[in-house]
Amino acid sequence: MVSIAVLTCLAMTLTPFLAEGARGWLGRADPFEPGDTAADMDEFVTIATYDQLLDAHIARGRLSAEGIETQLFDEQMVMYAIALGGIKLRVTRGDEKVARRVLETDYSATLDDVDLGPRRD
Repeated sequence: MVSIAVLTCLAMTLTPFLAEGARGWLGRADPFEPGDTAADMDEFVTIATYDQLLDAHIARGRLSAEGIETQLFDEQMVMYAIALGGIKLRVTRGDEKVARRVLETDYSATLDDVDLGPRRD
């Protein structure tokens, strides 16, 4: 059984190391001081949500092919995607209009003109 005195001594010994570690990770003097999370959150905006992970990755691939940086949120929560509002596809605020235009473009007519060669059934 560990006494309260030993735990207090241990806490006092480790506190400076823990504070320094948090300062290094967070880049702030006070690790408990709230950072500018609003600016970080505003950098990316949600442009689409998907119930299926495959659909989200296809859309992400289309945007990546156009050179648009993307992020998927809640992709690890596939079982709960509907409850969480779907898998969110996010892009930087500056790319929002272009990204929406890319996703709204229907390329299926282009595929009608592609010669795939003779069918091999």
